[in-house]
Amino acid sequence: MPTITYVRENVRVDVPEGDTVRYPALENDVPIYCGVYKFANCHGNGFCGTDRVAVSPPANISELSFMEKFWLRSDLKKNPNVRLACQVKVFGDVQVETQCK
Repeated sequence: MPTITYVRENVRVDVPEGDTVRYPALENDVPIYCGVYKFANCHGNGFCGTDRVAVSPPANISELSFMEKFWLRSDLKKNPNVRLACQVKVFGDVQVETQCK
């Protein structure tokens, strides 16, 4: 069973293989939506692009989804590990850096 470590919050969560980063974060009070997006988001459907996180190592996660390629096209140039928490699937232990402070 993979473990997601939310680095900034110092939270570790065991998840089933193939789970996304979003739901375990919300269930463990890890903020992945900043500011007004806590209320104004697409609830994990990949339509809003507001749940950006950095996930590593890339070998333990899914490939970029179509929605991620669309929403993150400029962010990926700055940080190749940036992903949408609702779209990235976990297949091994990962570390997640959230953007909310």
